[in-house]
Amino acid sequence: MTAEKGSDSLKEKIYLWAKKRVGYLLTLPAIVSVGIMAVGLFYFSLISFFKYDIIQIFVPAFTLENYLRVFTTEGVVSSFIRTFTLTTITCILCLLIGIPYAYFMVRTKSLMLKRALLLMTLVPFFIGEIVKAYSWLIILGEKGLLGSLTQQLFHSPISLVNTPYAVLIGLLHMLLPMTILLIAPSVTAVSEYTEMAAQNLGATPRQCFFHVVLPQLKPGILGALIVTFAIGATEYANPDLLGGGVFDFVANVMYMMIFNAVNYPYGAAMGVVLVITLSAIVYIILRIGKIGNIFIRGR
Repeated sequence: MTAEKGSDSLKEKIYLWAKKRVGYLLTLPAIVSVGIMAVGLFYFSLISFFKYDIIQIFVPAFTLENYLRVFTTEGVVSSFIRTFTLTTITCILCLLIGIPYAYFMVRTKSLMLKRALLLMTLVPFFIGEIVKAYSWLIILGEKGLLGSLTQQLFHSPISLVNTPYAVLIGLLHMLLPMTILLIAPSVTAVSEYTEMAAQNLGATPRQCFFHVVLPQLKPGILGALIVTFAIGATEYANPDLLGGGVFDFVANVMYMMIFNAVNYPYGAAMGVVLVITLSAIVYIILRIGKIGNIFIRGR
């Protein structure tokens, strides 16, 4: 009897020990993944300080010349400005469209309409990024849907391919579903009774949305802004296909410098500057939004 009690006690201790540490075990794959990326980023950063050699590709001799070229080469500076400008515009459009869409999708009483809206949000994830870019290439081209429509209306076909507008449309198509799915849980967390109470106190639906609902969506909005901005600023396919090599992002210039010119140190310097700039922007968003304080209070 004593042995059975001791065995049960041991099993209970093992169970409690495992229960307390199961969270750490679940984070192990993420830690390994981030660790591998950190090692790669460190090596990438190290190469950015090396000298370029036409035969050996790079020579391990310290230099700041690569970073100086990043900040003084007009084409590279223009790609950085273009990257952050178009990404910022895309993120703003994603929020302007995604917030009302997510709110209506969550609040609608029609189950069929809710499922249809959710399905339209999920379908873009089932299609590859290259396929979506090529689809817009066909639609926005002179011989495509837009060209045919403008030919009928104005007797002159219009093409948006190889313009910043095409890149913007491609980015919006890619990032909007992410924005909606990241904001929807925040909408679900807002109690409908809060809205009803505000309306009972005399608030109009517009006032209720902007002064009661919108402030409570802050974590979802900031999360969506950070994710979409980080993905958009590192985008390659849409600027390459829809921009036609004229409206390249930093990732496109890096690709050409590393794989075409085989200048690893210079391309690595661009990557490091991009990562540092993105990290600074994300930090500023977190500080301004005080999203860390929200999560701490939530616990």
